Amino acid sequence: MTDTLRVTLISGSLRQASYSQVILNSIATLLPADSRISSLDIGAYPHYDQDLEDAGLPDVVRAGRQQIADSDAVIVVTPEFNHGIPGVLKNTLDWLSRPAFKSTFAAKPVFFVTHAPGPLGGVRAQYQLRETFASMLCLLPPVKEVAISAVADKLTDGQLTDSRTLESLQRSLQDFLRGARLQHRYE
Repeated sequence: MTDTLRVTLISGSLRQASYSQVILNSIATLLPADSRISSLDIGAYPHYDQDLEDAGLPDVVRAGRQQIADSDAVIVVTPEFNHGIPGVLKNTLDWLSRPAFKSTFAAKPVFFVTHAPGPLGGVRAQYQLRETFASMLCLLPPVKEVAISAVADKLTDGQLTDSRTLESLQRSLQDFLRGARLQHRYE
């Protein structure tokens, strides 16, 4: 294990200036200063197709699997669409979940945050993410869920500025790092 925390960030939205990306940017500032942070582009993945996988793994999938394998933890921030996670995020997770029960996500600590414009903050997407990550055999340390309601009201000039949300994120992130046995890197 290295002293540098290696984290892969995944936005569940394709927009560059999405709420998900703004929140990920804020989370990145809460990580240890010497963390090595990388991002995964969910828009680069083709639609999952077993025939395509059998014909030869696409380069983007091979690279994404290696990126996850090289990470100490994965952090996902996503909007809730139609009471669930966006299809493009699910598609990426489907690619990265293979081979079944032996993927690079198996035993990988995962922290996730949802958001929505309404009062529930994406709690239905939380359930779907938890179910998906559990089926991928990810490590999901018990932490307080972070579901950001009325997300647009908590941002100013492309930054998460709501102090209560930032404090909640920081507490949950600390609990995650501790639960994932990564806390020594955070102190």
